[in-house]
Amino acid sequence: MNKVFLFVEIDVKPGMRDDFLVEISKHGAHIRTEDGCEVLNIFLDTDSTDRVCVWEIWSDRHSWDLHMANEASRAWQKIAINYVVTEKIIAMDSI
Repeated sequence: MNKVFLFVEIDVKPGMRDDFLVEISKHGAHIRTEDGCEVLNIFLDTDSTDRVCVWEIWSDRHSWDLHMANEASRAWQKIAINYVVTEKIIAMDSI
């Protein structure tokens, strides 16, 4: 099975990045314990004070699909809506 590589750009509501970082750090710590999650790193965009980026590697598409449908992800959506303006998920293949 092919690994899933994801780059996520999250634009946070102005002035809310620090509070968002607390929440996404807690969520990220949980994700790292999920089956199939090989890497999850959170980055600050140096060109935008309201953008947070996430780099993820999943062992396969099935693991990522399970993650996206699990209870923790549903709970995260209820939190993220308070902070997030837009989110762009870029799925990539390695070469």
